[in-house]
Amino acid sequence: MLSQFWDSEHRLGKNSPATATWGDCDKDLDRQSIFSPYPYKTAREHYEALLADVKRRGGPTVYTKATLPDWDGYYRRDNTHTGAWWVWGVAQPSTLVSLLTPEYQQRAVQQMCHEAVNNSPQWNGSFCYPEGFIRWWGGPSGATNFQLAMTPWMIQFLSSSADNFVRQVMVDKTTHVQKVPQWYGETIGFWDGTTLISWTANVQAWTLTHSMFEISGKIETIEIVTPAYDASGAFTGINYETVFYDPDVFVAPVRATMFIRRVATPADPNPRFSFVECLSNIRNVNGRPTQLTPGHPDFMDYYGRPWAKNWERFFEAGWDKPQEELPAAITDIFGK
Repeated sequence: MLSQFWDSEHRLGKNSPATATWGDCDKDLDRQSIFSPYPYKTAREHYEALLADVKRRGGPTVYTKATLPDWDGYYRRDNTHTGAWWVWGVAQPSTLVSLLTPEYQQRAVQQMCHEAVNNSPQWNGSFCYPEGFIRWWGGPSGATNFQLAMTPWMIQFLSSSADNFVRQVMVDKTTHVQKVPQWYGETIGFWDGTTLISWTANVQAWTLTHSMFEISGKIETIEIVTPAYDASGAFTGINYETVFYDPDVFVAPVRATMFIRRVATPADPNPRFSFVECLSNIRNVNGRPTQLTPGHPDFMDYYGRPWAKNWERFFEAGWDKPQEELPAAITDIFGK
């Protein structure tokens, strides 16, 4: 991945650029395999077709708490499954760029250039920027290692890495209602037997970072989740298929598939969801991310009462404050 070009000496060598490593041009993902195999042009068309099909068969399926599929637990993405590799950089940059419209080709190449050539990676996690919707599929985000909670009316995915991801499928809701774009969009869905089908819209335009691509506010997805079982019939995890529709970004709809393994059930006493509060002292200095030191005026000591230090710096200079230690004349009183 181009974004990792400056991460280790063996990629860059001791005398860059002469010693910089090159990729293997014979290793790539087939471009055609990334495009959606479905005939639909929009997410709405796709969703309505799936909904109409399930209605013809007497659905959607309605579950109660007692009959809901038992998927609760903790999950980890199986990265040996290649179906979503293209979303996190395991593809030739030229292949990735060929999926994009001219404007978003320029944006992607701009990002690749400044990360790989100028060593100016503008990563969400470095600056505590919002993660954003498309980052849920990106490998570096860790978002597809999640806690899954099931209810008849809502399915919730919680994950965290540099920041938190909260995604909810509102079951059997007929329309999107959010008036303001959401960082993780707004998702409605329905059950077709044990298959969960959802449609996400109302997404805030953002970037995948890591030498990848940006998305527009027009992005919408259809996500199809099915259970996976081992040879004995035991539930092992979920197969997760996503079709991305963004006419501003992609030359045609594209698809990613994942297998996400359940690694613990609610009966396991140890797993927890860890809420992350993104804290950073990395700032752009002369165009490049730089770690600030405690002596820098913009350094933030998050655990050292930064609000009080602000007041002390700007408003309390010259104040006559109480002594940090009480005078002996006072403490001696309590010792008698």
